[in-house]
Amino acid sequence: MWGRKQKDLPADTAAEAVEFARPLVHGGFSTPDDVAVAITEYLEPSVSLPQARSVVDRLWQARVAEQRTWPPVTDPDRVLAAFSALASSGVVARADFACCQNCGLTEIGAEAAPGDRGFVFFHEQDTARAVEGGELLLSYGRLADSPADTADVGQVVAAALRAQELAVTWDGSPEERIRVDLEWRKRLG
Repeated sequence: MWGRKQKDLPADTAAEAVEFARPLVHGGFSTPDDVAVAITEYLEPSVSLPQARSVVDRLWQARVAEQRTWPPVTDPDRVLAAFSALASSGVVARADFACCQNCGLTEIGAEAAPGDRGFVFFHEQDTARAVEGGELLLSYGRLADSPADTADVGQVVAAALRAQELAVTWDGSPEERIRVDLEWRKRLG
């Protein structure tokens, strides 16, 4: 992807770089450059940007090869289709939004447009967990100026996900996050 071969990393450092980068690449929301920069920041000063790019290139190419065996529509495609439908119905829907739940809950209100009634999102840590084979956890709720009830927003979100034929687990409690059982296979852009 980036050309010139760089000095190889020591095996333990290379393994750590791959372990760090794999969820970012497989998550499908980051560019190769973003992942390479993240590796250098995480493993500074052990990994140069050209070395990080080499790690990302290998991971990226392997993931592209895997994609050839996937069905035309994957579970993440279904999640994003549900999010698109929710956005059209007044629910702010964001994928891979913010680094964690606390930041996401703090920032989601700024994403709302007048008339939006609620929100749903999953954050970067949720994406990483889904990549590693775990379920996808969704945060949801009502917006500050909305008369909507949090549980009602959860019902709308769960229904949109089920309409996309996703397996949803949620007991209806506004204190519980919505869980989506899926296989994370998001195509790289």
